Amino acid sequence: MRMFKIWAIGLAVCFFAAGCGRQSSAALEGQEGKNLYLIALNKEGPYWKPLIQSAQEQARERGYCLIVKAGLPGDSSRPQKLIEMVQEAIDQKADGIAMAALEPEMFDVKAAEAMAAGIKVVTYDTDIRNSVNRLAYIGTNNYEAGMELGRRGGEDLKKRGITEGKLTAVTYSGSAQNMTERYKGLKEGFNQAMGKEASRFTWCDWIINDLSVSRAKEQLETQIMSYPDLKAVFTLGTESVITGTMEAIKSQNLQGILYHYGFDYSPTLAAGVDEGLITGIVDQNCQMIGRTLVDKLADAVEGGEIGKEYLIDVTWIEAMDIKAYGEKSER
Repeated sequence: MRMFKIWAIGLAVCFFAAGCGRQSSAALEGQEGKNLYLIALNKEGPYWKPLIQSAQEQARERGYCLIVKAGLPGDSSRPQKLIEMVQEAIDQKADGIAMAALEPEMFDVKAAEAMAAGIKVVTYDTDIRNSVNRLAYIGTNNYEAGMELGRRGGEDLKKRGITEGKLTAVTYSGSAQNMTERYKGLKEGFNQAMGKEASRFTWCDWIINDLSVSRAKEQLETQIMSYPDLKAVFTLGTESVITGTMEAIKSQNLQGILYHYGFDYSPTLAAGVDEGLITGIVDQNCQMIGRTLVDKLADAVEGGEIGKEYLIDVTWIEAMDIKAYGEKSER
């Protein structure tokens, strides 16, 4: 009988450790243990889903309950809802919070409140405005990643003998910090790769699709028809941007003619390889980001000293290698 009780208690503990991320905050109230909150912009997609899964796995290894809260793409109230999720973590007296700061200024205030309450705070994906209000940033240096995309794209165009023409970029937001940093780096990297010939290229106004596939498609089609010398399009992330761009290239019969350089792996991109709808990508190591943010947050909770930044490099993948890359990384 005693052995049965020990077994039952152990099984209950396992169920809690595996399922804490799915419980409501009310159910967690009063439970003992170390709780971390992961505030994500999205819980699905080829970047966010593996990041969250790897974070959950690492939390289990470290003996923490990871409570995942995520927004919905396209929801106009997403910034406010994400802030409310951070407030929930503060109210629940979480041991630590990892947040992706969709609006750097708004999250800056909440991060400061959390730190003042004794909660350890790290940021990832997008940093807050003032680094004194968090312990560390974990993830991609978006400016450097944009530079890598620009450099690689420029070098590839040079190899193809293309040394003049128009260029464009497509993004979901013209104000999100990660997008503006990537765009700035993109241009710098391209200019470096092209050298003196950079002046022979002109950048069109960047396309901002506000997470609408049709808007990305229509705006790129307009630029294609307006600028017959458009040579390349750079997409800066998210599924709606990728899909709209590829649909526009296909609708204008420019597969393999209008070169497309993308940011982040997606099965959508892999599916477009054989049709000539993608030329190459840089990919963030989302799984490493997920593991690292939990590790560093746990270290801080346990009294350890952590650094101010943990930057994780992107990887360049040519079109012919994209499918194999996705399979190898289980994306």
